[in-house]
Amino acid sequence: SEVFEKVEPNPVAAASIGQVYKGYLKSGEAVAIKVQRPECEKIIALDIYILRQLSGTLSQMISLLRRDIDLRSVVEEFGKLIYEEIDYLQEARNAERFAELYGGDPNVYVPRIYWRFSRRKLLVMEWVE
Repeated sequence: SEVFEKVEPNPVAAASIGQVYKGYLKSGEAVAIKVQRPECEKIIALDIYILRQLSGTLSQMISLLRRDIDLRSVVEEFGKLIYEEIDYLQEARNAERFAELYGGDPNVYVPRIYWRFSRRKLLVMEWVE
């Protein structure tokens, strides 16, 4: 690798959309490498599509009960939020904003973001023990 000296083979953490590995930059710094799972975006797009279809039908049924709930709008907002969540560059911006707001608190530590190595589906940040 041009960037990493070493990446541990086993993830140290896993979530629904990604995994985190411990790695070392060529400079020797330990980093957390968050990698998005392959096909994640396609799966989410299909799920949102299905929810949109169901929301239309359910909204019609709910209107028969004289309730005014726009489920399509709820699904659209949910979709926007999900796509923000799977953008690791947005996550990095949020982390920096969090650091601006709370970085002065001695009980709060926000890991450094390595912007030059981070991408939409890859986030590299300082390793914290």
